Amino acid sequence: MNLVKYHDELLELEGTGITISRIISRLTPAPLINLYIGIIFSISSPIGLGPVLDAASSIIICIVIMVVLPVTPIILEALKGNVDLDVSKRESRTKFFLFSMMCYVIAFAVYGILRCHIMSTLAVTYFTVTLGVTLVSLKSKISVHGAGVGGPGAALIYVYGPFALIVGIIWALVIYSRVTLKQHTLMQSIAGVSLGAVIAWITYFYIYIPI
Repeated sequence: MNLVKYHDELLELEGTGITISRIISRLTPAPLINLYIGIIFSISSPIGLGPVLDAASSIIICIVIMVVLPVTPIILEALKGNVDLDVSKRESRTKFFLFSMMCYVIAFAVYGILRCHIMSTLAVTYFTVTLGVTLVSLKSKISVHGAGVGGPGAALIYVYGPFALIVGIIWALVIYSRVTLKQHTLMQSIAGVSLGAVIAWITYFYIYIPI
């Protein structure tokens, strides 16, 4: 069996709702959300990017350290047939979460040295959200997709205000897709979004300096 697939593909689900849910799910994994938010902050940061970086260089750092590097171990393990791309087995997730947190620490250090507060705060938030998901996953399964959109979405709302509440639509779509694809229960999906949003909001409250 070729496991270099998403878990829902292994279930051989069919139907229009499944197709729509797959499109939503493929567009909203945590690494791609990291990329979307990194691009938004790099291009339109209300506090700038500091004295060193411009939008292009900020995005490149984000892609390398916060998007590509965190998923590399998952891809390698999937190629070996040890996991699916969703890492659907809860017991297999911890080592990948820990590696991702290390990547976010590196990103925080790099952006900190370059005095880019908007992106260093984002890196800290990815770390705290991933830590929260890791701790919960030791006992029960929670939607990583949900946390992956909940945390960054809350960051957008904190930075840009009520205008960014439109991310609530994305939260709802992700919850719908994960339940429809039989990857999580409704409660697991809601819990993922809620956990990510709460942790991100707390992180920004204590760390983000809107100057």
